[in-house]
Amino acid sequence: MPEPIRPARILLVDDDPQVCSMMRQVLAREGFGVLVAADGPAALALVESERPDLVLLDLVMPGMDGMEVLRTLKGRATEDFLPVILLTGLGDMDTRLRGLKLGADDYLTKPASPRELLARVDALLRIKRMQEQINSTRRQFEDASLVDPVTGLYNQRYLEHRLRDEHKRAERYSEPLTCVLLQAVDLGAVRAEHGVEAADACLRELAQVARRGVREFDVVVRRDERCFAVLLPRTHFGAATAVVGRLARHIREHAFLARGRPVAFRARLGVSFFPGRGVEDGPSLLARAQDALTLALGQEDGAICLLQYAPYFLRSD
Repeated sequence: MPEPIRPARILLVDDDPQVCSMMRQVLAREGFGVLVAADGPAALALVESERPDLVLLDLVMPGMDGMEVLRTLKGRATEDFLPVILLTGLGDMDTRLRGLKLGADDYLTKPASPRELLARVDALLRIKRMQEQINSTRRQFEDASLVDPVTGLYNQRYLEHRLRDEHKRAERYSEPLTCVLLQAVDLGAVRAEHGVEAADACLRELAQVARRGVREFDVVVRRDERCFAVLLPRTHFGAATAVVGRLARHIREHAFLARGRPVAFRARLGVSFFPGRGVEDGPSLLARAQDALTLALGQEDGAICLLQYAPYFLRSD
């Protein structure tokens, strides 16, 4: 059952009780929720706590005046559109123009007629809804550009950003960080014998096994056609050894199927660490993991290479 739509909420900022009472009655009769603030600091606090849909802002108030409130509201670091209608005195054109230059979306001359008040509020709320739809669509496209369509995991583009952020955090707080590269070595054979769809199905199963084998806040990403990357924040060499050993065992014991028939679908793992030799940033941590994976691919079945200061091979069999 769809969630009921919440009535739009209007924040009325004015220190005149009579103006507030009149406007509040007009807006409430039309079904709007009305919040009231008598000064600038109270208005800003309500914007943060209650997230109104529109602000009716008087410019003349004691202490923090409406122009300063407007400047603060329009200077917020957020993509959410908060319409602001200025309440100005008759003939105060210079003030209106100044407010519009600061980002006000409309103005009303006091005392405003109920019809004009509702017409201007409705118009800006329609614009707000349109802007929210645009932002939602843009976010969907941005999210889609970061997701691998086959496995549903994040992709290489996301990995680059996350790896940079995780390395900076680990460096700032003197915490360890582990990077694991996991490569499906039988992908080509499965694709050749059973087809692309079967190979993709095996990759999806491998992604699920990898995701289940790590903690909720660990990062699992599809790096390229046959390789996955796993970031393990706050994980040192000893803990990483346990994680990758368990991960390799789960992959080895998983029953991969192609067209309903069991297939061999092995993986090799290379692991790098921060702190570690040659690791100065996110890209170098990833490069060292690639070096470790290359060494693992050159070993016998089941070998995992952990590379911090020197290669260490862990047998998963």
